[in-house]
Amino acid sequence: MGFLNAVRRLDAGLDPAACNELADWLKEHYTNEFGDVPLGFLATCYLGAPYVDHQLNLFHSIVDHFAPGDPMPHPFAAARMLVRTGAYAFVEVYDGGLVLPVLPDGSVVRP
Repeated sequence: MGFLNAVRRLDAGLDPAACNELADWLKEHYTNEFGDVPLGFLATCYLGAPYVDHQLNLFHSIVDHFAPGDPMPHPFAAARMLVRTGAYAFVEVYDGGLVLPVLPDGSVVRP
């Protein structure tokens, strides 16, 4: 299973045990492959108006939904315009403020 599919599955509303297992898998693989685990992910929200973005964490939950005028918590605010372009599947957000957009094919855009 790739990172892209794993994050999409987190967002799909799996049962709690499956979400915990998937979140653990993601944390382990991020740590082993990159040495750091994102605080969470920012993605387009498909609930419809007024929501346009949602914040997802590795604890199998959508943390919050955001309307266009809602303030976004730091450091997720830096990812908001990237998500809104529609060019990315989601954006990884790290503690130090690093944001890494992930393309629909799963490749990560690195600085």
